[in-house]
Amino acid sequence: MNRNNLSVVTKSLNITEKMVLGTAQFGMDYGIANVSGKLPRKEVFSILDLAWENGIRRFDTAPNYGSEKVLGEFITDRGLQNEAIVLTKIPSLEGSSDYRKSIRSSIETSLNHLGCPVDVLFFHNPADSKLVLEYPVFFEKLLNEYPVSTLGVSVYEPREVEELSGCEFELAFQFPFNVLDQRFVQVSMTQGKRYARSVFLQGLLASPNGLRPDAPGELLNLQKDYHDRLADHHLDPVRFSVSFAAHNVAVDYFLIGVDLAKQLRNILNLKPYEQKDMVILDKLQVITTNKWLDPREWN
Repeated sequence: MNRNNLSVVTKSLNITEKMVLGTAQFGMDYGIANVSGKLPRKEVFSILDLAWENGIRRFDTAPNYGSEKVLGEFITDRGLQNEAIVLTKIPSLEGSSDYRKSIRSSIETSLNHLGCPVDVLFFHNPADSKLVLEYPVFFEKLLNEYPVSTLGVSVYEPREVEELSGCEFELAFQFPFNVLDQRFVQVSMTQGKRYARSVFLQGLLASPNGLRPDAPGELLNLQKDYHDRLADHHLDPVRFSVSFAAHNVAVDYFLIGVDLAKQLRNILNLKPYEQKDMVILDKLQVITTNKWLDPREWN
């Protein structure tokens, strides 16, 4: 690993300013390490209250997560319509006979559920993002008609960013990024619009405890190997993952997801590791293959 990609850690850094709270767990049974299932509404509100009270202002959702409505209820109930910064997505347009109609319908439904403007509207399916290259006038009109600030793309591979290099919009990108997956470090993206996700790799990097019963054996082996190495160096897994994302110059914001308010409180109380404490990063990168970096391959 090129350690120049880690910025200098300073005591004044407020990592909550870079955090985006993911909400997939609020609407569905999500995460390879989540054994408790979908969260009850009371716990969702407890998590959101704790996040807001501690300076987290960005929230990531999507129609497919089933969490837009509960997030919107929280925003409305707490009177945060003009303060919350929300990221949501356009569901896959595969099979759609009229992409214009589908996109408009999705935006209108999302805005209705959320009750507030959308800061970034991502294409959930990166293949759909090529529409912005073909029909820029439509998307310019879309941004003028709806309270949506920026278009973006949720990607899986560096080439999906590179294929959009000729786009006339300054796109935001949401990309997988963690201590095992640094493929996007050298990929050119607009500063201020780089959103790292999978910093815990669906919980695998955060907890040494058991995964879901249907987890592949190879994934269990990866988890054990990873956490054994951290333990050998007396490194806390959650603190290690958060520190890496928070101080990496390739990242503007990073998403975190939690199953309990207690988990979020633990993250908020973390003191980031310094760069000198993270020297085993080089060794960690060799313990996996690309297949296990992509949760779509875990079935």
